[in-house]
Order: sequence, then C-alpha cells, then structure tokens
Amino acid sequence: MTTVMRPHAGSTPWFGRWEQPPDIGLEPERIAEIMRHELRDLRLPVFPLALQPLVLPMESFWELLRATADLLVLLRKEMLHTAKDRNGRIAALGIDRADCPMFVPDDDFELRHCADMARADVVIGVNGPKFIEFNVGGAFGGMADFHAYQNAWRRIRERAGRPSFVGVDVWARLATLVERTCAELGVPPSAVVVDHLGDWDPTNTLRTLRLQVDGLRAHGIRARHLELDELLDGIGLPGPLREPLGLGEFDLEDAREVGCDISPARAALDAGFRLIPSQTSWLLHSKKTLARLSEGPPWLTAEERELVDRYVPWSRTMGARTVRWRGRRHDLPRLLIEHQESFLLKGATGCGGKEVVFGARTEPDDWARMIEQGVRTGYPIAQEVVESDTHPVDVMLESGEIVRVAANSVVSPFCLGGAPAGCLARFAPADRPGVVRCADGAVLTCLLAGE
Repeated sequence: MTTVMRPHAGSTPWFGRWEQPPDIGLEPERIAEIMRHELRDLRLPVFPLALQPLVLPMESFWELLRATADLLVLLRKEMLHTAKDRNGRIAALGIDRADCPMFVPDDDFELRHCADMARADVVIGVNGPKFIEFNVGGAFGGMADFHAYQNAWRRIRERAGRPSFVGVDVWARLATLVERTCAELGVPPSAVVVDHLGDWDPTNTLRTLRLQVDGLRAHGIRARHLELDELLDGIGLPGPLREPLGLGEFDLEDAREVGCDISPARAALDAGFRLIPSQTSWLLHSKKTLARLSEGPPWLTAEERELVDRYVPWSRTMGARTVRWRGRRHDLPRLLIEHQESFLLKGATGCGGKEVVFGARTEPDDWARMIEQGVRTGYPIAQEVVESDTHPVDVMLESGEIVRVAANSVVSPFCLGGAPAGCLARFAPADRPGVVRCADGAVLTCLLAGE
C-alpha cells in the first residue's frame, strides 16, 4: 500500500520542478538490498529508507557547493574583524573559555586552520538555499554516512544501466587537506583520526572510523584511528613525536558528559602535536558569527554583501537594541514578540538542534520569557524562519510498505580545506517549520546532482 502526501505546488527549479521523484531504474527491493549492504554497521538503522537521493539540477548543485566554501571564507573574515587578538575575539563573541581548551600558542597556525573542516545546514526554500548555520570543527560527523550513501547510489545506477548521479569524493578532499598540512609541517602525509568509540558516542561505530581510515589510505595518506586514552603512546610520547598531525573529531561536550578524559589531547598539543581544525574553529562555529555576518558588517565588499544577502537568512545577536527587518527599523525584543511565528531562537554554540526553539511551536508566555532571558544573557541568536520548499520522495518502511512524502529537508554540504566535499541530507514529512533531526525520526540520505 502506498500513502501519498502531495508536494508543495510551487516547487522551484532547485529541485527541477519535479512532481514525481526521479526515476531510478531499479526495483525498490533491489535498491533496499544494496542500501542494506552499504549502510551496514553504521550509526543509524537502514529504515525508513529513501528510495531516491535528493537530486538537484547540475547548475544548482554546484552553486550550493560554491556558496558553502565562499560563505565559510566570510565567516572567517568576520571572526577576524571582531577584535584584534584571540582574547578580544573570545570576549566579543561571549565564548566560554571552558568550551575551548585546545588552543596552541602559535596563533598563525590557529588562524590558518580554523576553517579546515565544516558542515553547513541549509534549507532550500522558494527563493533558493539559505544557510541556517555552520558546524565548524572536526566533530560534526556524517562523512562516512555520506560516502556510504553515495557509493550505494553509484552501484544502484550501474545495476540499472543508468548514468550515475554526480557527487564529490569526500575522502579525496580530506586527503588533500592532510597532505597540504603535512607539507606545511615538513613531514610525509599522515594523520591520526583522534576520536572516541563507545556505546555513549552516538556518531561513531567501528565501521564509521574504518571507512574514514581506508578512504584516506586510498588517497595516499598513512592513516589510523586512536582513542584519546591511546593517543600519547600511539604517537610516541614521551619521546620523539612519531606522528605530528591529528584530525580532532572528538566532541568535547559528549566527552564531558560521560567523564571521558581529554587531557591526553592537551598533553599531546603541549608536546608539539597539532590537531586540525584548530581550536579557533569554535569561534566560527558560534552562531553569533553568522548573525554578525547577516547584519552586514561594514568591511563587506558589494559582491560579498550580495552573497550574504542571497544565502544567509536574517539573523541577529540578542540584545536590547534596534534592528532592521523587512525594510523597517524595530526594537528587537518587541519585534520577536509581535512576530513570534516568524522567528526562532538558537543557542550560540548549541549542537544537534538541542537549543533551537521555534516561536510558532511555543506558548506566548514562554516565548516572552525566553526573549527576556536571551536579551539579559546575550547567549542565543534570533533567526527568521526559512520554510523548506518540499519535494516528493518515496520512503520504504521496514515492513516493505512504500510511502510517498512531501519532504521537508535540511541539506548539509561539507567543506574541507576550503573545498566543497559532498552533501549529506535529512528530511521529514512536511508539517510546519521545526527541527529536522534523525533522533526525532527524520530520514537520512544524501544530495547529489543529475542532468
């Protein structure tokens, strides 16, 4: 039995004005068979399973990826403009020092490598893509999942005798970043993936890490994974440092919550080991940096301002101040209360949708209290809601039933070493604006390009 939910009538050229999902050319059962194999032993169950990837026209796909890299450059510039030195930037952005314990004294290294790894979250609305946030750092996850989905779709299209969808090799991009950084350090290309693996870690499995290590090795990088408690012995400390570069992919908040000791990473840095991206990435990760960029800082060129206006939704740091919205000046707290359904609040450094509150889904009294608290603390940002332009996707349930949904999607392009590196995606059946999370039942997939 197939249940049908009608897609939005005004589907845009970004999704090719499709009224039907793209024709894959293979039976759903065969698609599921290949997907089961490629997605085995990863972090999320195979079902519910999207029977098509999200597919953009070629021109739109490359525009999205180019915009990801270009906006990350501007985020870095905005961070540099907040103050003249590290301490000033931390103060200007209201960063908690406890959240960034991995700085190294070499500020040039910190600034060169602060934007090395990022994953944006993008909602494609009726006017095209809007970058609702950037997760800058090494712990955003999803690269192995993207690789598995992309490889599955390559196999599916080969079996169907159809042209492959177009994507990007995420491991090639990561390998180029490692190779370039090792050349800077004057050592052969090698990297230690520093990350935790355990029941308490929602992002990793043994296969997740194996895919990354094997992917780097396939591109000429000597790579291996080390747990935090293995790190010092693994790189030769105390004693000569055998491997000077690590990919810092462990999440500090997760580690703290379960009492995982991160001091080996700090000791390794003190002994000359280097992690990329650098700790300064946390200043780009802060949503306050994106909000400041959205406001149109004076250093932007006309071309840069056009880029921000096109791709960044209206976002503002909280405070008792006057802002401009839709051509008029407003008192910010009053604006957010009078137009509650148009806005959401986000914790500046919140992750995984944990600190996102939509005005449309909040009681007015509770919303007013959140606005008052936000103005008082200055911690969250306010952002105008971007509604997804829905598109049809067929979803197979574990029972074998196929359901057609009007997908409300969030797409997540990667950027590694300044180069776009593919795009993960997730979607839920369209309802009303809200957080789209796999933890709440959203379907994970990938975004690719087709003719």
